Amino acid sequence: MFKVKYGDDYLTDYVRFIKVNRGVASESELLLEENSGDGTKVLKSRRKAKEIPMTFHVIDGLDVNVVREKLGSIISTTETKQLIFSDNPNFYYEAILTGTIEYTDDGFNADGGFTLLVPSGYAESVDTKVLNNDNSGGENGTIINNADNSVSVLINNNGTLPIYPTIKITPTAESGFFGIAGQNVLEIGNPDEADEKRKTKQTTIADFKTQSDFDTNFVDATDRTTSWETNISPIPNNSKLKWKT
Repeated sequence: MFKVKYGDDYLTDYVRFIKVNRGVASESELLLEENSGDGTKVLKSRRKAKEIPMTFHVIDGLDVNVVREKLGSIISTTETKQLIFSDNPNFYYEAILTGTIEYTDDGFNADGGFTLLVPSGYAESVDTKVLNNDNSGGENGTIINNADNSVSVLINNNGTLPIYPTIKITPTAESGFFGIAGQNVLEIGNPDEADEKRKTKQTTIADFKTQSDFDTNFVDATDRTTSWETNISPIPNNSKLKWKT
């Protein structure tokens, strides 16, 4: 049975969907420049918001007045909710109502429709892929232990959009410094401070799982006179972050 979940509620507990138009892809908006010769040059492109029109029939036997009120309370929100279709359960849309909810009834039967807007224009996966030493070299990517004791990680992005990995580091010995170089550079600790004594207390120095956690707890470091040289183009040297205290 085809089911539609919106937020914490199943819309298909109240209605049977006659048509759901998810389309193939979001519309693209292009900024073009005329060439001196044939054709045009694409200066910029962006994905536009996606609309998902849906028409329905209220399930026979249900009170059409109760369903009217229930649909209104579920769909008429001021914030996006996760929209999941049972035929593609590993993906969700962050969606919100646009326009009005059409609802026509004769006291016993009712039909209607509404359109949900996906501001981002795309669906997101609910799956989490894990890359570690056990599956290194497979579909998720490769971990390389370098001769200088550094580790190189190549992550395979099998999706169509940028990804933001969650990195878990488990030290095997005392360490006062961690450095992660990618499109940006993240440093935790002091690379210039010599080890003085072994620490016996375990301390969590960073715990963030979302972009919001990262933005809230990290700021640009401007008070350092030394740096960890990366020499990885296009990352500028002296790029670093520090933990807010």
